[in-house]
Amino acid sequence: MLVKNCIYLIVIMVSLLSIPILIYSIKNKNKRNCKCIKIINGFYILYLILNIVVIPDVLNIDIGFEILLLALVSLIAIIIYIVSIIICSKKIRKGNELISYSKKSILVILVFILLPVLVLSSSLCKEYYLIINSDLVLLYKSNGNGGIGDSNNFAYAINENYIKEISLGIAIGDYSLVKYLPKKFKKIDNIENINNYNVSLDNNEKYISIYKNNKLIHKKQINPSYFNISFDGGFYKKNS
Repeated sequence: MLVKNCIYLIVIMVSLLSIPILIYSIKNKNKRNCKCIKIINGFYILYLILNIVVIPDVLNIDIGFEILLLALVSLIAIIIYIVSIIICSKKIRKGNELISYSKKSILVILVFILLPVLVLSSSLCKEYYLIINSDLVLLYKSNGNGGIGDSNNFAYAINENYIKEISLGIAIGDYSLVKYLPKKFKKIDNIENINNYNVSLDNNEKYISIYKNNKLIHKKQINPSYFNISFDGGFYKKNS
């Protein structure tokens, strides 16, 4: 899964979880569970803020206007989580007995907190691995119909064994990708002939074909939502 899609998935899943968690916080009478809910809710509020405001910018992920819808969904979810925290806090204040965490409750907290982190980390590591082990990293721009917010940046990491789409570090073209590349990568000057590789798009912009030493090694279908495509920069591994 692309890092970009992983961010979307985390935002949607964490937002949807706010509803059953609110219902459970209303029905639940166990104070230990209330304390667990408060901790999980606090982290989920943090995750929503980070995935909307911080992570796409830090990782240079190209996010379109869909971020506005995700931001609205996240805001509603944050409000629900806050309501849930308030409900649990009121239940915990009833009575003065100390409530210790059981091993089961600690496990539940860890699973709920760590799962989004592990999902994002896995996707991030996979894309980074693809980039540093590639021979070519090619960036393209889909201009769409030319309207505001209608364009998309997309990229491929390529070597003899794979051609994989990536989303890491392409928010502002090859400029933002540099920091994710090893020093042995060099900027591409001529897209038609790159260190024994030849790259071409078919006339209908449906496939990208990769040749090495004049032999076709990859033919990959381009996302159907991408059109009016132009080459936007890239890098190749020297002496590969």
